[in-house]
Amino acid sequence: MDKTKLSKLTDPQILDLYTKLSQLDNHKKNNMLQYMDWESYAKQNAVRVKILDRLLYKKGDKKIFIVFGGNRSGKTELGAGIVAEYLEKKSNIQVMCATVDYKLSVAVQQTKVSKLMTKSLIEYGVFNPVRGYTNDIILMKNGSKSIFRSYQQGREAVQGMDLDLIWWDEEGPWDYFQECLARLTDRDGIFLLTFTSLSGFTRLVNFLWESDNPLIESVVLSILDNPFIPESSKQNYLKTVDPDEVESRVHGRPHLKEGLIYKEFKPIHIIEPFDHVKLAKTNPRRYELHEGIDPHERTPHHWIRFLYDRKENKIYVCDELKAPVQSMVISDYARMIKNIRGSNKKGPILPLYCQIDTSSQKPDVINKHPDEDQENAHTIRQEFYRNGIETILCTKDNSIGLGEVKKRLKVVKTVDGTIKRMPLLYVFNTCKGTLWEFGRYSWDSYQSSKIEEKNEMLNRPKKKNDHFMDIIKYECIKMRNDVGSVDEYEEYEDQYEGMGY
Repeated sequence: MDKTKLSKLTDPQILDLYTKLSQLDNHKKNNMLQYMDWESYAKQNAVRVKILDRLLYKKGDKKIFIVFGGNRSGKTELGAGIVAEYLEKKSNIQVMCATVDYKLSVAVQQTKVSKLMTKSLIEYGVFNPVRGYTNDIILMKNGSKSIFRSYQQGREAVQGMDLDLIWWDEEGPWDYFQECLARLTDRDGIFLLTFTSLSGFTRLVNFLWESDNPLIESVVLSILDNPFIPESSKQNYLKTVDPDEVESRVHGRPHLKEGLIYKEFKPIHIIEPFDHVKLAKTNPRRYELHEGIDPHERTPHHWIRFLYDRKENKIYVCDELKAPVQSMVISDYARMIKNIRGSNKKGPILPLYCQIDTSSQKPDVINKHPDEDQENAHTIRQEFYRNGIETILCTKDNSIGLGEVKKRLKVVKTVDGTIKRMPLLYVFNTCKGTLWEFGRYSWDSYQSSKIEEKNEMLNRPKKKNDHFMDIIKYECIKMRNDVGSVDEYEEYEDQYEGMGY
């Protein structure tokens, strides 16, 4: 209400009510943290309580809290609220807030924090909506301090600091992340990260997402969880967002935009383990044990044991083994494989065959063998043989291999939605490395979007996160060669639904 209208008010009660409402509004602006309705957003509040308990009362031993959030999921408000509350309740603590660059720091991070801070508790720190906080710092009357930095400044900008809390809003560089972890060591501080993962499975996301590290805790917030956004607005957003970014922008879960190769891979392909060795021993005419090895000179060797059901033409990924980084010696690795194979009175449970990548035939580059003496050249395959692992060479054809895996992953449906055929490839839920690669195995991309716009997508997988994937390709190719392609083995309907191509 403007002064002109206010001067026309004659009723003292109305004038008094207006004065009180103005005072309340002013009090809210200066003490917004007291008016935050955290309880209405249960999932967000549960994260807030857990982190503050760790910061204020040393409950638990988590070191890193990561909130993967979709757009408008409330992740930034969560981070700003934790920072403001921690600064006000704890004396003499050091906090650092960081994001991509200075403009984003002012427009988002500093703005959100400034709205929640209780102004009367600040000793030094005047916020300007254009320039942010004076000198990018807040000093509290209780001796606590918060500084604002950006990834653009580089990790050198945080060197030498001792911090109790670091809050990152948006994903940052790996080296900066490592530097920040070091800054939390002396004070037993914690790292809070809130961001929408739009870059897929980067090194940082791989480290944080579904981590089995007991010091890391992650949660996912979706715009659909946010009770402060009207349902109609949520549905309108769902209708307009890029379909290939729904996972990250709406639900907050990391994914590979467009580039994921096996989009057909779903929870239906992940099953509980069963005694596959017993099946192969008691019914060898139907069940076979197969193996595959992807050897490397520089990175760890990888091995998979499959169960093949001849009657159903199904392949099961049952066991996996990745060589420990500290022991990539072939003799050690061969011993690990033989240990998994086990033994009984009649000896170890041997597979029908164990395929190995053709790269294992490459002669030892140190020994310059002439062409006529190649049979005596030292190779990785020969080294496996010397250590008791007999192998056959795999057939390498990337196009055929990818196609055969995709065919086996299909859930074939008729036009009316009736399931015609269930998948022919399954993975035990204990094979964590294989499951990890299925979610990250992606197509290679062009160096720039301009080049990509002028050309079709590169039909070449990235040589990254692909070791178990290669072994599965080799197995599917061999089954194609032995019993025929899936398309030849089964007669399908002419039309399918939800194939994923």
